[in-house]
Amino acid sequence: MNAEAFNTKVKRNVAHNFDQSIRLYREFEDKHGFFEALTMKMAEAIGIEEHASVLDIGCGYGVSACALHERLGCRVLGVDLSPEMIAAGRSYCQGEGIELCVGDGENLSSLVEDHSFDYALYNASIFIFPDVSRTIAESHRHLRDGGKIAFSFYPQLLGEDDADLFELAFERLGEPLPRFRVITGYAKAAAALESRCVDIGHHRWVRPLDIEFLQDFFSIPAQSASLFPGRGYEERRELSLRLFGTLGDQTKTGRIVWRMAEGAKSGAALRQ
Repeated sequence: MNAEAFNTKVKRNVAHNFDQSIRLYREFEDKHGFFEALTMKMAEAIGIEEHASVLDIGCGYGVSACALHERLGCRVLGVDLSPEMIAAGRSYCQGEGIELCVGDGENLSSLVEDHSFDYALYNASIFIFPDVSRTIAESHRHLRDGGKIAFSFYPQLLGEDDADLFELAFERLGEPLPRFRVITGYAKAAAALESRCVDIGHHRWVRPLDIEFLQDFFSIPAQSASLFPGRGYEERRELSLRLFGTLGDQTKTGRIVWRMAEGAKSGAALRQ
């Protein structure tokens, strides 16, 4: 399978998984308020200004868009591959400053046209892009000079001495560690950012290890698919509950780490 065919297959699978996940994403967010909190942590870390224009890439049903609009008065254009997510988001998000549309973050020009933005954000979405260099190039093209690209990344579960608690949990469950928890790793995403932007910065949001949170998060169809590929959803859900249940003795020292990165567009970068 060539690269183009692989990328098309990945995007089709991603859209399908997220189409199936809307109800449980809503229930998860209603219970934990997590994606709004992650959005505002990233906004604080990179210094998003009030009333800024934002391109939200991989916007889901609009939690980030709504948070930025309601809390900071931002004008947000959200783009997502999943038609069902966008349909749900148009009902969920209220406000003239928010627009959500179905689209591919690796091909933004037909959606964005000649508009430019103050920020291009990937809130917990950059790791599902098969061609991360292309999506960063696309978002960079539609930034104003001095604008920023930023992303938050798939969680790390760390124990004492930064031990990988994902590995420990799979070992205890007796299941093989998935070959690909993400499509694009943090280092590759950061390298794509560095190739286009200046003033690169990295941030972390560290939370205590919360077993119930992890069980709820990875019970969402789109998330469980990354842990137990090729299994049916009900089996994935049951395995996810058992997987994180093995870490009950790690809650005193364990932590969930969400990494973030940012970079700015300069006039020099634009001329290259």
